[in-house]
Amino acid sequence: MKQFVQKILIALLAISLFSACEEESTDTTAPGVVSNVEVEAIHGGAKVSYTLPVDEDVLFAKIYYTNTLGEDLFKVSSLYNDTIIIDGYNDTDEHTFNIVAVDRSKNESEAVAVVFTPLKSNIEVVKESMTIVPEFGGIKLSWYNPTSATVFTYLTYVEENGEESIPVILSSEVENEMLTVRGMDSTLKEFFVEVEDFYGNKTDKVSIGKISPIFEERIDKTKWTLVDALSVDGNAWEGSSEAIWDDIIDTKDSGGQGSYAMVSRDNNGGQLNFPLDFVIDMGNDSVIVNRLEMHQRAYWHAPPAGFENEPYYYQNENIKAFNIYTSNNGTEWILQGEFTLEDPRDEDGKVPAADIAIAEAGHAFDLENTTEPFRYLKFAITENFGSEIYVNVSELTLYGSN
Repeated sequence: MKQFVQKILIALLAISLFSACEEESTDTTAPGVVSNVEVEAIHGGAKVSYTLPVDEDVLFAKIYYTNTLGEDLFKVSSLYNDTIIIDGYNDTDEHTFNIVAVDRSKNESEAVAVVFTPLKSNIEVVKESMTIVPEFGGIKLSWYNPTSATVFTYLTYVEENGEESIPVILSSEVENEMLTVRGMDSTLKEFFVEVEDFYGNKTDKVSIGKISPIFEERIDKTKWTLVDALSVDGNAWEGSSEAIWDDIIDTKDSGGQGSYAMVSRDNNGGQLNFPLDFVIDMGNDSVIVNRLEMHQRAYWHAPPAGFENEPYYYQNENIKAFNIYTSNNGTEWILQGEFTLEDPRDEDGKVPAADIAIAEAGHAFDLENTTEPFRYLKFAITENFGSEIYVNVSELTLYGSN
């Protein structure tokens, strides 16, 4: 009898829950309309503020609109927000959006239609604000992106009586952008840009000027000498300070005869007192530098189990961060850049193939500004990947003008 009563109670409970779910799922009452709708035109869209109805089951507001490309889109905002931004416009025509309130049963309120006119799109502003100046081995582009939304700039150039180059695609979401594009000779070129947004809106392709990139060359290392009195000792074990500029890049297969400097705490007062400075006399008063390339040590002296076929990049004794300074007299220094390598090692110490490829090619860095002519260079190591005993670095190469 007791079991029979339990079965009856369970059945009644199930019926009750089913009825409650059915009542909830069959709620067809639309919420009240959205009120106090205000619109602020922005670049390529609008910022919409509003007040949701006081219905207890209202969840969010939803805006339906059609962008310049004729795509039907919508944007939503939660119960706890009172603004929605709609975008994707590349014109300054009148447009209409519809805003509704949505409840827990997905019922939508009666729509409120609002007419607005967007400001000039951000991609048009980017295009019109684009400036170009010559750079060593290329050009430097600058532009203003008022919304900081992602833009794609397609850059091409044409030399006299030549064909148009393959587009270089520059992606950015920075408000005030400045990018350098290299790999060009110093002949006169006319440059063109076309700007696209996330939705596929595009500007017209326009010319942004004719300029000649500055001739860039690799800085001659044959005249470099170490200023011993201002430098640390990088000659521990098989290491040699001069290996930093001997044009021999260490490899993982160098068999212990690799080319790198090794700074040991035992040779430098018993501890690694960062920064560890290598001061180099360039042998030339007119060196100008705009970028550089740095190579890590690649050779394992005694690889641990599991690392026999791995290069030494990003391991504890390798260089991680450094600063570059220049001087005309070896006493007054100008900081030209601070550079840091990210640590890509996983929990087992292994390095992804993509980061290995970067290290093999050499870590490339642009100076924020091209240097004035100088005579002395300070290569100051400020951090390694974890060792308290050694720091290693293979090669430093500079680019600019001799």
